[in-house]
Formats: sequence, C-alpha cells, structure tokens
Amino acid sequence: MTTLGNMEKWTLRFAVVALLFLALSGFEGMLMRSQQYNIDSLHGMEALLNNLRPGDVEPTTAELYYAMLSAHPIVGIYGFVYMAVFGAFYFLVPYLIQKPVKHPKLVVANFWLQIIGVMTCWAAGFFGLFNAMYTLYWPLPVAFDRVPIVGSIFFMLGAAAIMVNILLFSYNIFKTVLSKNGEGSYTIGQFLRAAFGIPRLLKLFGKEDKTAVNLDYNGLPPFIVAVARGSIDTVINAIVLLSAGVLILVYGLFALFGHPLNPLAVDALIYKNIYWWGLDMVADGNALIYTAGVWYLLVPLLTGRKLFGAGVVKTVIMADLLVSMGVWSHHLLGDTSQPMWMKILSGQFITWGEYFTMGLTIFVSLMTIWKARPVKMSPAMKFTLGSMFGFVMGGIAGLIQANVGLNMVFHNTQWVVALHAHTFLLTGVGTMLFSVIYTLVPLLTKLEFKHPKLVDWHLWLWLIGSVSMAYAMGMAGSNGMIRRTLYTGGEFSANTLAAFIGGSVVSIGFVLFLINLVSTIGLKNVLSLVLPDRKTRQPDPLQAPAQ
Repeated sequence: MTTLGNMEKWTLRFAVVALLFLALSGFEGMLMRSQQYNIDSLHGMEALLNNLRPGDVEPTTAELYYAMLSAHPIVGIYGFVYMAVFGAFYFLVPYLIQKPVKHPKLVVANFWLQIIGVMTCWAAGFFGLFNAMYTLYWPLPVAFDRVPIVGSIFFMLGAAAIMVNILLFSYNIFKTVLSKNGEGSYTIGQFLRAAFGIPRLLKLFGKEDKTAVNLDYNGLPPFIVAVARGSIDTVINAIVLLSAGVLILVYGLFALFGHPLNPLAVDALIYKNIYWWGLDMVADGNALIYTAGVWYLLVPLLTGRKLFGAGVVKTVIMADLLVSMGVWSHHLLGDTSQPMWMKILSGQFITWGEYFTMGLTIFVSLMTIWKARPVKMSPAMKFTLGSMFGFVMGGIAGLIQANVGLNMVFHNTQWVVALHAHTFLLTGVGTMLFSVIYTLVPLLTKLEFKHPKLVDWHLWLWLIGSVSMAYAMGMAGSNGMIRRTLYTGGEFSANTLAAFIGGSVVSIGFVLFLINLVSTIGLKNVLSLVLPDRKTRQPDPLQAPAQ
C-alpha cells in the first residue's frame, strides 16, 4: 500500500469505524427481526444480555426490544452514515477545491466525539433501557413512569454530543469552502445569499454582485455546491434536535432531583411540527442533496466525461434546498390534530417537489453515463447505479405515502419504515456509500480490490437482500402490521421470516465486502488505521491532499 498522508488516513479511519457501526446496527436489526418472528426463541439471547448488564432486575423482552429499537437508528444513521460522510467529505472537499481543511484539529475531534456520542446513546438503551423511540414524541420522553429517568438523561447527553459534533463538522466544511485563496473568507451572510440564489437572481436582472460566493455561475464543481447547500439542512437539523434534547434533559434532571416539571407546559402539536421540520432536514433534505452531490462527482469521475447539464444542476440543488424547508408535514398526515391545509400543502404538494428534483438528478447522472458509452463497469459504477435504483424504489413508496387519503392506510405501519425508510437507507444511501468506498480505497491506497468476483457478490446480495427484506415488511404493513410494535402472537410470522432471510442475505454480502477490503488493504494496515500511532495522530494543517 502506498504511503498515506495524514488526511487520507483519517478518511480511512472514519470509513472503518462507520463499517463497524453498520455491523452493530445490522446485528441489532437481525435481533429485532428474530423477536418479531418467534418470541420464545430469544430467551437464550435475553439471558446472555442480562448477564452482561449490571443490576439485579432483569428487563422483560418488551423492554429490551423497545430499548434496542430506540438505539438502532442512532447507530445506523449517526454511526454508519455520518461517520462515512465525515470521512469522505474531509478528503473530497479539499481535494476538489485545492485548499487545506481550515481547522484540522476539528477532524480529530469530530472522529472521537461522534463515537462517544453514538456509544452513549447506545449504552443508554442497553444499560439504561431508554425506550422513547428516536422520534421522541412529546410527552413520551418525559413520561418517567414509562421511560427510565437515568436512561433518558444519558441518551440526551449522547444525542447532544452528536449534534454539537455535527455543528462543528459543518462549521469546518463551511470555513474550508468559503475561505478565499488569499487571506480571509466569505461571510456567512454572503454564503446564505448565494445558497438561496439571491446573487443569481440579481444577475438575471443585470445587477451582478461582485462579492458573491461562487456557488452558481462561477467555478465551484456541483459536488461542492451540494455539500455547501446540503450542510444548511445539516445545521438546521442539528440545532432543532439539540434543542429538543436539551428540553428533555432539563425535564429529566428536574425529575431526577424530585422536582418534576409539567409536560403540558409544552404544546405537543407545536413540538411535533418543529421537531419533524428539523429531523426532516436529514430524512428528506440533506440526504437527497448530499446524495445528488456524490452522484454529480462520481459519475463524471468514473466515466471520464463532463456532467451532462452541469450548468443546470446547481439550480436543481438550490430547488432541493428550498423544497426541503417545507415538506415536514408528510410525517403528520395521520395526526388528526394537524391542520388539513398543512397536510395538503406541505405533506402532499410540496413533498412531490422532491420527486422532480431527485428525478432530474437521476436523469442527469444517467444521461452522462449514456453519452460516455462504452462505460467500464467498475465496482464504484455498479454500486452507483444500484444506489439510484434504491432511491427510485424508496421514492416511489414515499410518493404513495405522501397522499392524504392513502396515508390513512399506510401511516405508522411497517410499510413506512420498510419500503420507504429502509429502502432509502440500505438500498439507496448504503449502496451509495459503498460506491464512495470503492472509489476512495483505490484512489487513496493505489490498490485495486483483490477479488473482483466478491464485488459482484456483494452488490447482488446487498441489493437482493435489502429489497426482499423491505418488500416483505412493507407487505406486512399494508396488511396492518404497525411499526414500533412488538408482536408476540405470530400474526405476521411469514413476513418477518422472509425479512429475516433478506437481512441474512444482506449480512452475507457485507461479510464478503469486509473480507475483500481487509485482504486488499491488509489486516495490519486496517488495524493501524483503528489504532493510530503518535506520528499520525493529527493531520498536517499546512498540506492539502495532492491530486
């Protein structure tokens, strides 16, 4: 393996830890699938888990299940996805704009603080039995007769660490992108004006702003524009969720010291609207914008051809940012107290705008591939195409849900969490992140993956397994299987068994990928990434990645 610079090593460290979190999240998911299929088969596992936990009180199956269900998305999203994004962006952004990371010490801080935050949330479920679900619907998180106080406090501390860390990451990315080649940088006001297209609008009317950030019509590649605009959603998401966490933490601390506060002091409907507005910046805004940016980067890189419609896609990214600000109400279509005009305007019509922007993104990417024929089907290209399929499938399921009438049937069922959410996360985002890894490993190490056939096995097992798992649980949802519910009577055992088999297929594909990765890089080199030595503990602040 070629000698790596410090930033390249940190990128690979982020990737390795992200994959470890993916393995943990997958293990939890398979345990929950097992519990849904046959409640009696997990007694041995419960005994093992209880022996590992301190204390004399053994939690019930339901307590373990709901605690795991609360921690599972935190590990999958903020452990796997965000760690992978941090590592990739910390290399790709400086690589493309030829500027060093503005604050290199924050790279190290982001690495450790994300691990600490995610593991704190996980431990709050495993040890503290926090079970208020990741949605944190008010007043469930502060109903301490149902949710353990100590578990709630530690979960919120972990969540706060994650959100603060995301803000630090976004700050570092902003400062890197906005720094000028000389001294100084653009102001946040100049950046926000450019992000929302004001300088471009002025130019249209003949009043060009000479001091504007070059986000639209001057210079920056579409990937950097997507990172910059998508990070606005990232910041909003972190601020809203951090505020919700602090609110719940305050209630927990007062209850812990014997002075419980009145949960009715917070209006539940207002709380839910603000909470989903913030959370949706990741679920339907940030994920789509970052993904579009990655496709805009990888497709031209892998085909050797300029991006089709490159002058238009920056406008598409801006439209995606604007649409993401107004779609949150589709999470509240089944809430009877939500005003109908908000359900129709935000939950249905504005949400449909995301399908136009994502459709244009996929069209641009596929047209670039089509015009570059013949195209070499490299590992990264195969997984890029697979991720597009995942977004099409998950998007169609979401389009069905984003209808006031149909949502009455599908709301809060396994259809939502499986055919929409898990298809997006596993078949869409997960496959896209693998395409990034398949691109970065040869780029950073100068090594091609050792076993090409294992790449194909990984691709097909991952796609077939994730789709079959999502479809099986989606069909259970269409037949009435409620999400966030432990079924003990075997009502949907056929569906959950099929989903368990699909999850097993995904797991086999992931194991084959790990075997290929370790055999390519070498076990010693992988361990050296996880356990950095003193000489490579911090990136060099004066050196940008070389092209």
